[in-house]
Amino acid sequence: MKRLTALGLSLALAATAIAPMGGVVRAEVAPAGQPGQRAQTVDMEALRSHLAAQDWRAADAETRRILDPWIHPGGDILGPGLAINIPPEVLQTLDQLWVEASGGRFGFSVQQRIWAEVSAQHPTDTAAAAKAFGDRVGWTRPPGVEDPTVIAGEWLTEMEINPSLEAPVGHLPWAGVSWAQISRLFAVESCGSCTIDAMYVQGERFNRYLPTLYSWVDTALALTVPAVGSWQRPQLAHAIDLKSLYPEAQCPVSPLSSAISPNGAVVAIASHSYAPGCPTPGESTLALWNAQRGNRIVTLHRGPALAASAQGNPPQEPAGQGDRLVGDVANAIAFTPNSQLVAAGMSYGVVRLWSATTGEQVRSLVGHRYAVRAIAISPTGQTLASASADNTIKLWNLQTGQLLQTIPVPAASGIVHTLRFSPNGQRLATATDQNTLQLWEVPTGRLVRTLVDRAGNTVPLLPVAFSPDGTTLATGDANNSLKFWNATTGARQLTLKVHDPLRHLAYSPNGAWLATSDGFTARLWNLARRETVHFIPLNQTAGHHIQPTNPGLITFSPDGQTLATSTLLLPLVDSEPIPRQGITLWSVATGLPLAQLHEVGPFQFSPNGQFLLAQGQQVQLWQPYSRLVR
Repeated sequence: MKRLTALGLSLALAATAIAPMGGVVRAEVAPAGQPGQRAQTVDMEALRSHLAAQDWRAADAETRRILDPWIHPGGDILGPGLAINIPPEVLQTLDQLWVEASGGRFGFSVQQRIWAEVSAQHPTDTAAAAKAFGDRVGWTRPPGVEDPTVIAGEWLTEMEINPSLEAPVGHLPWAGVSWAQISRLFAVESCGSCTIDAMYVQGERFNRYLPTLYSWVDTALALTVPAVGSWQRPQLAHAIDLKSLYPEAQCPVSPLSSAISPNGAVVAIASHSYAPGCPTPGESTLALWNAQRGNRIVTLHRGPALAASAQGNPPQEPAGQGDRLVGDVANAIAFTPNSQLVAAGMSYGVVRLWSATTGEQVRSLVGHRYAVRAIAISPTGQTLASASADNTIKLWNLQTGQLLQTIPVPAASGIVHTLRFSPNGQRLATATDQNTLQLWEVPTGRLVRTLVDRAGNTVPLLPVAFSPDGTTLATGDANNSLKFWNATTGARQLTLKVHDPLRHLAYSPNGAWLATSDGFTARLWNLARRETVHFIPLNQTAGHHIQPTNPGLITFSPDGQTLATSTLLLPLVDSEPIPRQGITLWSVATGLPLAQLHEVGPFQFSPNGQFLLAQGQQVQLWQPYSRLVR
């Protein structure tokens, strides 16, 4: 049994910058300046050719061209120089090519060894260390040599670098900014600070950039490059900017619900641009996005969004639900198993279906009095279940639109927010906001058993999940327990004690593991042994005076090797950091952290395992590690 404390997790994260094999690897970001785009494969062929010909100047320029998108996001040469953005695989390949071509005279590892020596001589003065390093590798101007540019000062410019094997050891590749980029600073008309900016880039920037560069080189060259397909170092493939759907809106834009097609090709996202007191009218949209390219395919629906407290007549939400959004809002989304149709439960009590390929509306399922809060489609694709704030569950024939059953839910039992079909489609598990958990027979609408009876709203919303083979239903309970039920008869099979009421649970794809989360700690259970194998902390910010509520989301990757959890994290860069929602990816085999994604909330893996969808200010699509160098 392994327990990783919040302090241990923090130390593991910090170790990434100082030790060869740190615990958590910061998720790799696509080169900035291309926000949301897939991290591009780096072609090293031109560099190999230049090095083979010993054209050192061309090889040096090509190395800078390769690294610039990571070091200077968006071409921002006035920034600090983000060396840590350079993927280890890219840095390792560049170093190997330079070292081999130069017989060990040039390369990042050669420079790093020199940096370690001068840093030891100037342990508290990085500027002095940078100057000493520049003197050793021949990047600084010898005394008495005139500066031909006026602005270069003591550091040599790109034109003055010695492109030959006669240069000092570690002379190449050069870490400065190309003269063409510096020259562009002077091309701006009426720029009173351009000379100062150019002097900074050519001079002071070395003092600030070299310590971070060689700290990262020391770490990155020792890191093991993950296997292709591993979530150890996820890469941002796309960031979907929902604001593009609301060009005139002044309100903040937020995602409402989302779903991924079973074939992994399409993402459906409902969003809104409403906020109390916002000067522009609230809007809501439902759009389909191409998961491979990140572009919008079609907008299925657009309409108003407003608080239920201001709803008209007839009302879409019952009394007491004034904080809900109404109008034309898609509260829940689901795809059919063949990925051909997408369904949405709307705030005006209708379930609408569209073609997921053409965007054409196929039919509407009309019958609820109030807003549809949840929908689910059976694994066979034959039945759609919808749950409404009118305290009914309806079962529909998805092929014909015929209403098959209406199941009343007593008002005291609460409003259903979760619907789960069993793998064979014969049972339906439901959960309400008053924590009534029930099991229903789908063909007849008959109640099989009430599993948890009105546990109330003083505990978190309790989870339900069917095992992959469909024989067992797992649930939480308000009495701090994890319960297992026969999925056919509803008979209770086993009760296991936990520390707090569970917020979420998930079976591994092979059914051998169960992950549970109470928002503070996740536990990975070996079901055969009925014991916890790993305890996983979900709060890296314990002790901070601000403690947001952790929703405790948890899910397995489709291959069952990775576990994703909601985790409270401190932002990477913030003058006054406060805990925010993030995601940690864990190894199921070891219980150790693999990577962290910051400032994102709800998430889900695509069914084919090719990406992870995470909702934040943007909807992000992360992909597992893929080969960057060819």
